[in-house]
Amino acid sequence: MNFYLIFDMGGTSVKYACGDEEGCLKDTGAFPTPSEGLEAMLDEMRRVFKTAKEKIAGIALSSPGAVDPVKGIVGGISAIPYIHEIPLAERISRRLDGLPVTIENDGNCSALGELWKGAAAGKRNIVSVVCGSGIGGSIVINGTVCRGRTNNCGEFGNCLVNRADGHYKTWSSYTMVKQAAKYTAATGKRTDGKGLFVLAEGGDPLALQLTEEFYEAMAVGLFSIQFTLDTELIVLGGGISEAPFVIPEIYKRMEKMAKEDRFGFLTPKIVPCRFGNKANLYGALFHHLQEMKQ
Repeated sequence: MNFYLIFDMGGTSVKYACGDEEGCLKDTGAFPTPSEGLEAMLDEMRRVFKTAKEKIAGIALSSPGAVDPVKGIVGGISAIPYIHEIPLAERISRRLDGLPVTIENDGNCSALGELWKGAAAGKRNIVSVVCGSGIGGSIVINGTVCRGRTNNCGEFGNCLVNRADGHYKTWSSYTMVKQAAKYTAATGKRTDGKGLFVLAEGGDPLALQLTEEFYEAMAVGLFSIQFTLDTELIVLGGGISEAPFVIPEIYKRMEKMAKEDRFGFLTPKIVPCRFGNKANLYGALFHHLQEMKQ
């Protein structure tokens, strides 16, 4: 059986694993995303590659940004600026003994992982919404990822959800990472997204306000997706999907909206990502296996 080395590049850390053709992952780990530049990233990947216990047949990569999987280039912008507008797949292949390298957008990887063996297994038309440091995602129609003209299809964080203080607010401005930063800036008390939920449950007024803004924005954003695509399922991923109370709270806001505007029949079915922060690893592997068949 062949084994593949998988990397999921994020702004804070790079997760990795060794996977086989059945989708079994092992030897998972992570290293901090290098700030020094591409050579430091390649050095870390090389280190992981050299310590792999299995003979590696190929490299599967999940990347932020507007990924062109055919050219192996990442366009757009992301939290890792040095990976953009270079032959990234080629550079990684050269450093890792010339092995074949495939690359796919991280939001698309999350959707593909869930479609392959996760919460959306057996479905054909789904949307994946990943809420992390920003909001990304993927649209899958008839089992195929929609890419769009510029490979930006599914970048939901850029969608407008309301206009406040004379300025348009994008959906991504309400992610819990940014809401937690607002709390810290206002109070001097450091917290993260999960901590903000805990503070809200404890009755902290500012935390309640910030989490309410988040839930409202999520409800508006997810309803907008459903109106546009009428999808079978919306898979919610990222750190927030691990909190069991998040989806019920979003549904509460949706129910209120639907009752006020009489479009409850379009309320989407939302399920949490089954694989959590490993969804991108599964999806990158699935993409690699599909590409190698062609």
